Amino acid sequence: HTTAQERFQYRIAELQTAIHDRMIVYEQALWGGVGLFNTSDQTVNREKFRRYVETLQINQKWPGIQGVGFSVPVTPEEREAHIKAIRAEGFSDFTIKPEGNREEYSSIIYLEPFDWRNKRAFGYDMWSNEMRRAAMTRARDQGIASTSGIITLVQETDEDVQKGFLT
Repeated sequence: HTTAQERFQYRIAELQTAIHDRMIVYEQALWGGVGLFNTSDQTVNREKFRRYVETLQINQKWPGIQGVGFSVPVTPEEREAHIKAIRAEGFSDFTIKPEGNREEYSSIIYLEPFDWRNKRAFGYDMWSNEMRRAAMTRARDQGIASTSGIITLVQETDEDVQKGFLT
């Protein structure tokens, strides 16, 4: 009995370590993005962000990452101008989602790879969801990577829905 219990406890510790190590690996992709923004002489544009994420080769080297995104804060006063600016880049249907009036918004403006699934989250207001907002607030206020609780990603469809989290 003790040997089985010890093996079980050892396996739990192994899994905890593996999950912790994977989270650190995911965090490194985000810190690389911080480096991209901090070292750019000009603002990071859509093409620079796409090349950064493409270089990460997330489909081959970062299993489990659906995409790497960047969102910006948007005040109610800036909302219409923000939407017009993104539409002027060639995204005629762009809007901040979900619709509705709020005291503050965020807007995902870059999300790579920009495939059909990730396009579903383009323009999503991360502040509109309490779980996402809490993670973003911790990250902003503490200067650390912060993970949300379990959520359903905006990219999910009606079939084979998976739970996920944001870092």
